[in-house]
Amino acid sequence: MTAADQVIQNAAGKFNTPARAIIAGCKQSCVTLRLDGDHFKAKGDRETIAAWNPMIQRHRPEIVAALAGQIFTPADDAGELATLAADYQELTTCIIELCQLAGYTGEARERMLEARQNLYPFQIAIECAYFRLQVTRAKTGTYWDALQPSQTPGNATASPDTREARVEHPARRTA
Repeated sequence: MTAADQVIQNAAGKFNTPARAIIAGCKQSCVTLRLDGDHFKAKGDRETIAAWNPMIQRHRPEIVAALAGQIFTPADDAGELATLAADYQELTTCIIELCQLAGYTGEARERMLEARQNLYPFQIAIECAYFRLQVTRAKTGTYWDALQPSQTPGNATASPDTREARVEHPARRTA
């Protein structure tokens, strides 16, 4: 593996494909994706499946290949660009929705939206899966369970900067 490949792999974080990020995010949301013969199935809460459905449908061939243990090769560049644009739009929507649900306003919200511009194209779907999971968790009330007490919105002991601090992503680079 070349040094450049290692940098890219490290930048991708925990998941090196959108399919793996989506499968893991769905699993954390209590939605199971599986193959039953030639049929692709999702099992779980209908609302949660509905929230994940646009992303699952965009990446369906890749998810099916990952579940089957195969390598996915995109059919055409035009389809990949359309999927990338749709993922970027959904990422934007998820960030805005999470900010509303968590009470992040002003500078914290803008920092989260600006961070999208620093993503490599292959990271957009992975980040979209991460933020879709966070929105799902926020809607069910489990989002705040994962935050430290000083990060919980409305915590009287937290400084105003800490209350509006960005949500940390486990694979986010510190540099």
